Amino acid sequence: MTHGTDSTAPRSLGALLDMPLAFLGFALWRAWVSLTYANPSIPMPVNAEAGQFFYDVVLSITAIAIALFARRIAPLAARRFIYPAIALLLAFSMAANVAAVAQPSLASPLAVPATLTGGVGSALLILLWCELYSCLAAPRVALYYTLSLMGGVALSYLLEGFRDGYLYGVLAVLPALSAALAWRCWRRYVPVEDRPAPSQRRLVPWKFFLILALFELVASYSRAHLGDQYASLIGSHSTWTTAVGGLILFVWVWWFSDRLPLSALYRAPAIIICCGLLAVPLFGLGGSILGSFCTAVGVTLFNAIVFLFLCDIAKRFGVNALLLFGIEEALLLVGWAGRGAALALDGQGLFGTLGPAVGAVVGVAVIALVTALVLNKREVDERWGIAFMGKRPPEETERTRLARRCAEVAERGRLTPREREVMELLAQGKSLSGVAGELIIAEGTAKAHTRHIYEKLGINTRQELLDLLMAEQ
Repeated sequence: MTHGTDSTAPRSLGALLDMPLAFLGFALWRAWVSLTYANPSIPMPVNAEAGQFFYDVVLSITAIAIALFARRIAPLAARRFIYPAIALLLAFSMAANVAAVAQPSLASPLAVPATLTGGVGSALLILLWCELYSCLAAPRVALYYTLSLMGGVALSYLLEGFRDGYLYGVLAVLPALSAALAWRCWRRYVPVEDRPAPSQRRLVPWKFFLILALFELVASYSRAHLGDQYASLIGSHSTWTTAVGGLILFVWVWWFSDRLPLSALYRAPAIIICCGLLAVPLFGLGGSILGSFCTAVGVTLFNAIVFLFLCDIAKRFGVNALLLFGIEEALLLVGWAGRGAALALDGQGLFGTLGPAVGAVVGVAVIALVTALVLNKREVDERWGIAFMGKRPPEETERTRLARRCAEVAERGRLTPREREVMELLAQGKSLSGVAGELIIAEGTAKAHTRHIYEKLGINTRQELLDLLMAEQ
């Protein structure tokens, strides 16, 4: 099904149905963690005994350890033992909770081993999926990831309707199914040439991580004032805020990505968070509930944008995905600092009744200042966050050199972001059908983009395009 040659036309439903559903296996893990740790709908005595903080600490430490040894471990997806190991670790964590339901006295002795296995298994499964996503072209990463966000929310609410016994059984199977789908993705849907190769690069986009940590700090501060009363509405996992953030990005990917590059959205989360902290409560629009909802949506949106940037960095520049996402997952602990700040500024502590207002003003000021100074437009527009990786080392891979030359030619020829993507794929030797498949567009649209590229650059054939790119060395 096609939409003619109009590059701004919505993509077809056929293209959506043609996507490998196995990549939605990431949604299974999101539903699992939401129903077992973040927002359990059935008794989880072992998890309650250990506490979510212990689980977050184990997950973060495991993620950091994997990041430190990323060069030796990668690619994680190529290690067959990882898949059954994940299934066994998370199944044991679930079985411990079931055993404690039947025999409450077991909750305490099982708390440590069950949380250790749960945290380690979760870290492995998260980083496994991150590594798989980083092998894909940017449009596919955006599409599959946003669908996984919304799919995790839908699945969580669906499973909450199960009877306790059935739900325990489903939760024991979900991680194994997610790992099996990851294996299927690796074997069937990730071409050998796109799989991560051993890399010595340790370029880290610290500026992204700094702002992500600040956003998470502010969001957890905002959520803490509501306690657990609205856990299914506001949160970082499968909640309504996750669904809204995923929907915003999906709409961008599906309808507006041809006209609105992702870099144009980078300030949107900061604006939404500032509205949630200050503007909404100031005008009495829904009070703390709506304010916290806005804050959580902003953080979810920025998390998703960072995910896309990191995948892009890993694929285009050969940076180890386990290194990037291991650091990103460790930022999970920052949220606990925000909860501590909420206790200190709860209206009875450090600043008395002015505490919440002081916290909101400080939060807005920090986010506005850091976003303005660190995420300036020039850096973000320069090839999807290249500037966030710091100074590029002297050695470059062939793929990196080609991407750099394409960027220079695209800037001089004033190509649109989509035309630049098409040009880079053409330079890699992709056919028009291959370009259409990578970017999830009709072949006629890919042909129209190619014609526009040639017109803007004053050339007529692909060979002339290659000659032009070679001249940019």
